[in-house]
Amino acid sequence: MKRSNLWWGIILVCIGALLLLDNLGVLAPLNIKAGPLILSLALIGLGTWTLLAAQRRGNFATEELSIPFEGEEAHVNLDFGAGELRVHGAALGETLLSGTFEEVEHDVSYKGGHQRVRLSSPPFAGPHWIIGPWQHRRWTVALNDAVPLTLTVKTGASDVRLDLTDVQVTRLKLESGANAMHVIAPAHAGYTEIRGSSGAASLSVEIPKGVAARIRTSGALASISVDRERFPKMEGDYRSPDYETAANKVDVTLEMGVGSITVR
Repeated sequence: MKRSNLWWGIILVCIGALLLLDNLGVLAPLNIKAGPLILSLALIGLGTWTLLAAQRRGNFATEELSIPFEGEEAHVNLDFGAGELRVHGAALGETLLSGTFEEVEHDVSYKGGHQRVRLSSPPFAGPHWIIGPWQHRRWTVALNDAVPLTLTVKTGASDVRLDLTDVQVTRLKLESGANAMHVIAPAHAGYTEIRGSSGAASLSVEIPKGVAARIRTSGALASISVDRERFPKMEGDYRSPDYETAANKVDVTLEMGVGSITVR
């Protein structure tokens, strides 16, 4: 079991339990404000589902996949469900991406000098709410360090690690469900735009040393932590003092429903 998934599941169950107790009037003397009953039950269910997903795995065939690079730039879309996703640099030569996958469907298209690749988890057989926790896949993806990329990552209940230190990602879009996600931003891509949104998650973004950043965050019930020594608050956002003139910089916007955001 991944400890990050375990703790995130426990946190969701605890939040849901507190909201439920408040709606039942048990916590009224403490004057705790809470959402409607349906939110309470949903969070408890989501936390339980995440705990199960962290423990149970399906029996999937492992597939090796390699896609050559043909064009001037590329857009890679990873549509991943429940499980463990690892992305890093190191694809070599004329390869756009390569990796090891437990069940994957892929589609490649071209328009002008732009190559678009979509990798997706095949749909589960049967109701997702019954078999979801047992369908726990693993993907390990290597991207070409030298190819300018737009990267879109969509995930469900999963443990995600994106090490983009040496990858030339110019735009990163993150859409997640109930998961734990850690992202290391590019170190030598020039300008990178990072946009992330999540309903319930733990999201951390690591900015490499020597890379400037502008950071904007928002969250209804989110805990937000930003390294203010590197990124002091300026004009409503967090920003490196040399952001405007830096050769390598990231523009980060993160939105969270319930969970935590950490940027360092």
